[in-house]
Amino acid sequence: MRQALYRMSGVDMTTIDAIGVETVQVVLSEYGPDLSCFATEKEFVSHLTLAPRRPTSGGKPVKKKRRNTASTRVAGALRMAALSLRNSATALGAYYRKIAHRIGGDVAVFATARKLATLIYRLLRWGQQYVDEGAETFEKRYREIRIATLSAKAKDLGFALVQSA
Repeated sequence: MRQALYRMSGVDMTTIDAIGVETVQVVLSEYGPDLSCFATEKEFVSHLTLAPRRPTSGGKPVKKKRRNTASTRVAGALRMAALSLRNSATALGAYYRKIAHRIGGDVAVFATARKLATLIYRLLRWGQQYVDEGAETFEKRYREIRIATLSAKAKDLGFALVQSA
């Protein structure tokens, strides 16, 4: 089945962590191998109903109305794939755990599904292959970003951070 899907789309989407043959089938049956009808990945993610939505009017929040769920099959499949990354030793798994720790599991599933959708768009539209950097590399890069942010805040306040041994 994987080879047939590869011949149909021209790319192997199962190289993305947590994306299996069933998920590829759902994506290709809904959208086909050509995503050129979406100018950007943001439009694709929005059509999948995986984009965050904060309706405001006059600077105040507006009561949320039910959203048109045009592509619930693909969004549901990507959420299931995102949930399977919970205990994965990959960069996407580390991303899921970081979001889940900070905000919560429901938001982590949504955010990881959105990230998977952008990876699928890049692969189908531009042929950009996904290469897993690993959980350790992801966490190391995240830690370096946090340290740089903290030192910039300390510098703004007139302090200097000193690394302890």
